[in-house]
Amino acid sequence: MAEVTSDNGVAATSGTLSVPQAVAIAAAAWQPTGIDDLEPAAWKALRGPGCGAVIAGPGAGKTEFLAQRAAYLLQTGMCPSPRRILAISFKRDAAANLGRRVQTRVPEHAERFVSMTFDAFTKGLVDKFKSSLPRDWRRSNSYELVFPSGREQRDFVNYLASVTPTALRPALDTLPRDTFSADVVGAWALPFALPDREPASASAFAALTWWQERYLQTGTPHVDFVMLNRLAELLVRAVPHLRRALQITYPFVFVDEFQDTTLAQFSFLKSIFGNGTAVTAVGDRKQRIMGFAGALPNAFAQFIRDFDATPYPLSWNFRSSQGLVDLQHVIASRLDPTTIQVISRTTAEHGHEPVSLWTFTGVAREADCIAKWIADDLAQSQRTPADFALVARQKVADFEARFRARLAEHNIRLRNDDAMVGKMRLQDLLKNDVARLLLGMLRLAAQPSGLGSVWLEASRTMERIHGAAGDDYAVRRVNDELTQTIRSLHKWLNQHPVDSTSTSDVIARGLELVDVENLRRHARAAARGEDVDVVFDAFDARLAQVAAHASDWAAAFDDFESANAVSLLTVHRSKSLEYHTVFFLGLDDDQWWAHDRDVDGSTSTFFVGLSRAAQRLIFTSTSAFARRGKIADLYAMLDEAGVRERRWI
Repeated sequence: MAEVTSDNGVAATSGTLSVPQAVAIAAAAWQPTGIDDLEPAAWKALRGPGCGAVIAGPGAGKTEFLAQRAAYLLQTGMCPSPRRILAISFKRDAAANLGRRVQTRVPEHAERFVSMTFDAFTKGLVDKFKSSLPRDWRRSNSYELVFPSGREQRDFVNYLASVTPTALRPALDTLPRDTFSADVVGAWALPFALPDREPASASAFAALTWWQERYLQTGTPHVDFVMLNRLAELLVRAVPHLRRALQITYPFVFVDEFQDTTLAQFSFLKSIFGNGTAVTAVGDRKQRIMGFAGALPNAFAQFIRDFDATPYPLSWNFRSSQGLVDLQHVIASRLDPTTIQVISRTTAEHGHEPVSLWTFTGVAREADCIAKWIADDLAQSQRTPADFALVARQKVADFEARFRARLAEHNIRLRNDDAMVGKMRLQDLLKNDVARLLLGMLRLAAQPSGLGSVWLEASRTMERIHGAAGDDYAVRRVNDELTQTIRSLHKWLNQHPVDSTSTSDVIARGLELVDVENLRRHARAAARGEDVDVVFDAFDARLAQVAAHASDWAAAFDDFESANAVSLLTVHRSKSLEYHTVFFLGLDDDQWWAHDRDVDGSTSTFFVGLSRAAQRLIFTSTSAFARRGKIADLYAMLDEAGVRERRWI
């Protein structure tokens, strides 16, 4: 018998699999697929045995490295069938992006590469094996997934004062309030049996009380993802066979953006894969921007120590020109004095400064000048609006109205990736697998030619939904069905003009032509905890926004994605993205009001935002006092890097 995984990536036991074997490539003869080469340190990390910590700064190609390591392990037979590679990411779009990249690099092995989020993995374990939990933690009722706010966590800590034993009350003041769930509940390893006496520490008492109030009470249990993590960690401790099955199924594990790992996630990873599994952690401590959510302060150092991992610092930057890399080094050195000098592998464009600071007399003047400057640059180059991004620390809604209006004067669209549509952020909707499939089908129906890449993406998604990958007959059947669906939609759209048809009817018609239940199963497997109806509602809300101003359905579906628009987004939403030119808006105390509360975390956020630029980075400010305010140290770093200021009168 061999331990393999079910469609959702959760270990299970089955009979011997008869999977067609591709001819293995000798390790010494293996070469990267889809790229020219890797840097020397990346080669060492890719071939390295055991656990590795790949320290890779912005633009180092972390996702590509993981895709190439997956290809190496699969194509050389080092991860033999039916064994699989598990890749864990923190964001759904990052997990999907890595999965798609491996699909492109090694389609013949893609079924043995499982890419999912931490939350999806832990929730999947609990959902599948909850009946194996120790008796005291086993619940007959299905749970409700909740997301406690910072205020709820603070209120709970305040409530503890009334129920905590007198001897433990002085220690309550040391408990974190805004990150109580991550730092206190996440740090408590659930005992096999509930204690028969009150815990001896305030933190243990507080964590147990949290569980009693939310999970152990009568009625429907309420859990968040931290609690699901703790239940999953308890499962693998309580059921050794499950732990062993996971280890055999996944001899190789990748963890992306490791600097944002929480204590709960780290302990869960160690409980399952801390002995005998080759874990590759990739990330950059200087880009740790999730401290507010409980990210460990020194996740890599702890990983290297506890997993006996070999560190592999990468030193090439494939995104930014050398002038930008030099600026990044100044800020990186403040965050980590031991940071190595990175080398740009990108050719710098001539004719413009790589970095500058623009100051304005007011916000209206700022929007006017930047909009005209972008318009002039577009007229003089082959760039498109999508090459430009407006990035801000927070409060991007404050910028939207004026920049949208000024850019519209030059026939340039703006897309606010942070905007809410239904119950989702626009960026999340546009990257959602189900939403992209539905939009792709509608675009192909409205514009039957010239959208080859859209067809290819929709086809591959349908193949995954129907489990057709690797089966030529099944692939042809899926493509035939997709063709018929698009033809039917094309006819229906022609009979229902945009100005007289409800967007809800459009979505309903599209869903009538696909296997909705199969689609729901795929969505649940790809992103545990996702309510696909929330996706449909958000899709409807976005389509209604754009259809109200569209001349026809083709224009509405094009506006839905607004792929050819200037992006407006927060630093957190810009992470892992890159643009030719980035305007880093609001370098002032209003945007950076909490800088002095967590200087390292705030500086890391600054570092992430400025490192999105490939060729040009322009900081902006409308405050005459910013240099002497809370973020004077950020200005000092720009001065140290030789950034010149331009005043727009």
